Amino acid sequence: MSFGASMPPGPSARCFDAGSTYCPCDLAALGHCVACSLLRGEDSCICGWSGLCVYQEFLRSRRTPRPRRESLLAEVVERGDLRAQGQARAFILKVAVPAAVCAWCVFPGSFALLRPRGSPERFNVPLSVMEARGDRLTFAVEVKGPKTVALDSACAKGRLLTAVAPFWSGLQGAGSLSRLAAGKVLAVAKGISQAAVLHAGGYVLGRGGAFKALLGPGVLGQVFVDDLLRKEGALVEVMPRSKDHNVARIYSELCNESYDLLISEGSDQQHRALSGLLSSLEEPPAFAWSSNMPMTCAEGICGACLKDGVRGCKADRDAGSAQEL
Repeated sequence: MSFGASMPPGPSARCFDAGSTYCPCDLAALGHCVACSLLRGEDSCICGWSGLCVYQEFLRSRRTPRPRRESLLAEVVERGDLRAQGQARAFILKVAVPAAVCAWCVFPGSFALLRPRGSPERFNVPLSVMEARGDRLTFAVEVKGPKTVALDSACAKGRLLTAVAPFWSGLQGAGSLSRLAAGKVLAVAKGISQAAVLHAGGYVLGRGGAFKALLGPGVLGQVFVDDLLRKEGALVEVMPRSKDHNVARIYSELCNESYDLLISEGSDQQHRALSGLLSSLEEPPAFAWSSNMPMTCAEGICGACLKDGVRGCKADRDAGSAQEL
């Protein structure tokens, strides 16, 4: 049944690309489809159902993968350095891209790969979309390792970067956000991960939901989206540094208010802590969390994102997976 080199039986997961113009992708032809067990060479259909049959899509495309995302040029139109109080350096970056690409980056969890123009793919930096408006994408970049140092040096106004977009797997449990956006949502965001919470807040408030954000400076040492969230209509509380990493404050909020969804934007340690809090509640809200998965191509080919047999740059994991981070 497999149409490429078969792989050992493994788990199926919902794929963020399923049903998009990029599905079926190279993984389907190579026997490594995230969603479809049949395309992985297994004998029965045990799929990560996303609303359509990837196997049938592959047959309809004459067993040929659809073109992958193209690299494009993005012009730096604005850069503003954040005044971090610690050793961390970070900046806000706004780039111009084709409007059609920007239009597909409006969903929470959207991200792009950016690298200096002319550099190889291994310099790709995955960055959460902070805002997508017209033909402008805004990101927050924390300068830490060689890839972000190289990007930092290339981000002068008027310079051209190489970009690949859109991608959508930056928020695990995104289906819960789509389903519950008109309800009551609590987000906890610290450090550079505050960038992604702005996108989520706009999404919820734009659909008539209520949105509250508990923000912390994190390693970055600065809160930088509080005023922007308030302008959107969100309730915002800036949490001071505490020995328990604000766990008691967050637990109190969950106990005293009734939320439909909790979003964690931060480190894997934060995700595990909040997931543990939810397990102690009688009626816990749904859970979504930002992906910190290492990746280079974001197409499932390089294998940098491989964990427990699942290609994390494509797969949408269930809430129980947060404890395994």
